[in-house]
Amino acid sequence: MKSLDTIRKTIDEIDGEIRVLFERRMDCIKAVAEYKYNNNEKIFDPSREEVLIKKNLEELNNKEYRAVYKEFLQTLMNSSKEYQKRWIKFQQDRENGQ
Repeated sequence: MKSLDTIRKTIDEIDGEIRVLFERRMDCIKAVAEYKYNNNEKIFDPSREEVLIKKNLEELNNKEYRAVYKEFLQTLMNSSKEYQKRWIKFQQDRENGQ
């Protein structure tokens, strides 16, 4: 059995990898916000979210994590939508001289 310190070290390494992937994802989310802003599209696309959640849950190897992973995806998408709202508001404010 691994020691708690060893397990925590592995978790810290994984967290570092997640951070890098998170930043890559957010760079894409920013590009999505810019596209939606320039093309006057809505931020929320329920059909896209439904497809994304379904696809990712189907590809999950350990089904024991299904409920928690679904919550994780929803939290991630909610954070992404919130960032898009903030980014778009910033652009609108800037255009209006605020």
